[in-house]
Amino acid sequence: MSEKKELALNEIQASFNEMANMVLHQLTLLEKLMNTADEKSFNEIAAEIDTAENRIDNLEVVISEQFTNTIVLYQPVASDVRRLVAIYRMTINIERIGDRIVNLCRIIRTIRNSNEYASVSMLISNMLTSGTIMVEKSLLSFINSDPDYAIWTIKNDSVVDEMNHKLLLGHIRKEVLDDKTRLMLMSYIELKDMISNIERIADHATNIAEASIYSLQGTDIRHTGIGKEE
Repeated sequence: MSEKKELALNEIQASFNEMANMVLHQLTLLEKLMNTADEKSFNEIAAEIDTAENRIDNLEVVISEQFTNTIVLYQPVASDVRRLVAIYRMTINIERIGDRIVNLCRIIRTIRNSNEYASVSMLISNMLTSGTIMVEKSLLSFINSDPDYAIWTIKNDSVVDEMNHKLLLGHIRKEVLDDKTRLMLMSYIELKDMISNIERIADHATNIAEASIYSLQGTDIRHTGIGKEE
């Protein structure tokens, strides 16, 4: 491998690693935000999430440029092309996870003092933790060349979906029907929006895991199921 090609591949990997670490940091901040009552601390954490989001957006542009330049200028071999394509696919999903985190931050700010949110905040926190673990394992799968983490993530997507629909929605529905004073439409809509955003974080983690399998095994399982080996 030429020195310039190796440098280009290392640079795109470094950019990806930074982006992955930034979104993991955002998820940590989001979990902290959910448990913060003090207004000043809440605003400081929210501002840090926004700063990280701006960096993630910038890195998506940088990686896109690095991806194109590396393909065009250095004509990497097939295995390197798979890795580059996987990084590009994962980058898109990481950026979208960042968007979902910002959405959740906005929703929490809007309803965090409502009774509706208080009644289900623990369930939402558990769901977010599950989604965060999926993101962590999907990224570690690629970074550590470990397909088992990717397979675990893909299989657990259905677990998070079931948790969201059966546990959280069922609980909210019961609260609304049993206590008429909880019929605050806006809070209910925002809670449903929170569920949707957490579900999408888990979905993006699954997409990252599928891209990792593609890089490690050369198999595209987006529409066919788990890769060559389980």
